Amino acid sequence: MHNVVIASPPFWAYSASVATVARDMMLSFQNVRIALMVGIGGGVPSKSHDIRLGDIVVGAPKDGHRGLLQYDLGGNTENESFQITGFLDQPPPVLQRALAGLRAQYKRRRHRIEETAATVIENNVLLWRHYKRPDQLSDRLYLAEAIHPNTKESCPLACDPHALIPRLPRDKDQDSLVIHYGSIASSNQLMKNALLRDKLAAEEDVLCFEVEAAGLMDNFPCLVIRGISDYSDSHKNNEWQGYAAMVAAVYAKDLLYQIPRVTAGKGTIDILLGQLRDLGY
Repeated sequence: MHNVVIASPPFWAYSASVATVARDMMLSFQNVRIALMVGIGGGVPSKSHDIRLGDIVVGAPKDGHRGLLQYDLGGNTENESFQITGFLDQPPPVLQRALAGLRAQYKRRRHRIEETAATVIENNVLLWRHYKRPDQLSDRLYLAEAIHPNTKESCPLACDPHALIPRLPRDKDQDSLVIHYGSIASSNQLMKNALLRDKLAAEEDVLCFEVEAAGLMDNFPCLVIRGISDYSDSHKNNEWQGYAAMVAAVYAKDLLYQIPRVTAGKGTIDILLGQLRDLGY
């Protein structure tokens, strides 16, 4: 008997392939009750939210929002625009209760996500190169109007250092990894425009951008968990991707321990078949 099933899409996949993987998983494991979507995303730092690389954003309902909004991105230049197509289904109640329990646990005892991630890497030396925490100096936030030049050179070589936004280290009484709860924006295209990022964030209080959940959420309600690997701008790099994925997975594992065994109610396959019947299939 299996309590947890894990599926991973092809590395080149975005929303459509993720939805296909989820559909196939539900057909193979017909008693699936709840789902977590775990991976990386682009953070949205602001005066209200001190989001940094290596942090975690959880798509949790807040202030009347469901935790995940879908938007369409038009164009592919700095003059591109977006159109919000709506908020998607919020996570199932069992996940919301587990989320509240984990938040309370972290407040009482503080999380040990970084320590757990470090232990995993120490016990699996082959993971060190790709999943260790990068040097904090590589966490660079640029002014929104500062665009990365059309070159393959890294930011330290290609970008204006005067465009860097200075940020003080976090207080000693804070965790160096902070977990943020709120809205995540999802589309089928990567967000690479910092000006547009800040506009959408200001209007909808978005904390993170990602490219998978929008193709999945309506048919497979779940909780979205993202480790922050970049700032949703043109200055993208691969340095933080492995570590961000690692800490998101550790958070997901902690959350699973908060979820009681679900033995009653409809499985996800029952919900999917009902939707297909409604569509006339």
